[in-house]
Amino acid sequence: MPDFWFFLTSTALFDSLSTALQILIFLYLLSARRPVATALSFLAGMSLSYLACGLLFLGHIEEFNRFLAQFFPPPSLSDPQYYLVQLVFGALCVVGAWYFWRRNQRRTGPNMADRMSLLLRLLNPVTAALVGVLFSVSGFPASLPYLGALEKLSAAFGPSGAIPGALYYNVIYVVPVLIPFVLYLILRHRVEDIEAKLHLQGQKWASVANYGLTAVLGLLFLVDSTVYFSTGRALLSNKFF
Repeated sequence: MPDFWFFLTSTALFDSLSTALQILIFLYLLSARRPVATALSFLAGMSLSYLACGLLFLGHIEEFNRFLAQFFPPPSLSDPQYYLVQLVFGALCVVGAWYFWRRNQRRTGPNMADRMSLLLRLLNPVTAALVGVLFSVSGFPASLPYLGALEKLSAAFGPSGAIPGALYYNVIYVVPVLIPFVLYLILRHRVEDIEAKLHLQGQKWASVANYGLTAVLGLLFLVDSTVYFSTGRALLSNKFF
């Protein structure tokens, strides 16, 4: 059971930090006319709609799986095959994280978040909440970590029994967004131009967290598979996919 909650926690953090775009949007909204209300409205719209999508998916997961199986029959992998796939995937995570980190270091000129910043600062709490809803609803079909976690929760506890796990997943998902917000509340009356500093540091640390977490996850896959092939028993009892 501890392995299962470790899986949920790490998957939710990876999901949240895999692009970190929602964190950057949240930070730019702290420069709006009503910073706290606007940023929290975005967070509420994003998190509640993400949870609602997950609960809706759980409610229809059997129909979804039957429909999907018509086009993509579920693979049947033996343990050696699974851990070989995991080994390759882990290596790709490590190499990909290093490659994209190096590419990001060489990039010059404004990035997408910078180009969006002027528009985001014009939002009010209502429009920010709508942007949060649109962000989650449009991204949900491609949220493979979230979908995978919901599948495992449903398989372990059933669709209705998976609801507490889905709630836990979504709480962990918003933690990386709340950390800079807490820093903002603490420092906004103590540090001059705190918003600009958070924008700059947010972009820097979001990239570090993104690539670093991907590399760590890849290393975990590599170690888990290596232990399996060396000893016949995996390091973690739960499979990640």
